[in-house]
Amino acid sequence: MSDLLKILIKAKDKCLFKEEVFIRALDEIKQFDKDLNLDWDDGAGEEWARLNHQEHGIVYMINSKIGIIFARKSYESKIPQVLFSMYEVFITENYDKDEWFIDLAKLKSEVKQISWHASEEAVNPNKFSLNDLYFATV
Repeated sequence: MSDLLKILIKAKDKCLFKEEVFIRALDEIKQFDKDLNLDWDDGAGEEWARLNHQEHGIVYMINSKIGIIFARKSYESKIPQVLFSMYEVFITENYDKDEWFIDLAKLKSEVKQISWHASEEAVNPNKFSLNDLYFATV
């Protein structure tokens, strides 16, 4: 099990987005691969954008507030190197493996940009996947 809070703090220290900057960042990322489809409802206030690729599935999960990108390992060779300097990029095998934990009190105090909306019954903060994180904080 890995502590997600450590990664989120690094990402917060690396980059805090304003909405127009985040939209530009998404456009720039999509320029590197025209086969990426954006899954993000800006109007609904979603905090995560996901970029899907027909062959690889979800290849990026990007927070709209802090500079964190979760990227699929099978897509790693296609990740533009510039992203590694601009964002905290974490490579993952898949988005479904329950391999994360987080202290919700510390999340609330140390990374105020991300709000955990799920009850502990819906998403267990002691053992969850990146997909669970998406649904708990979207």
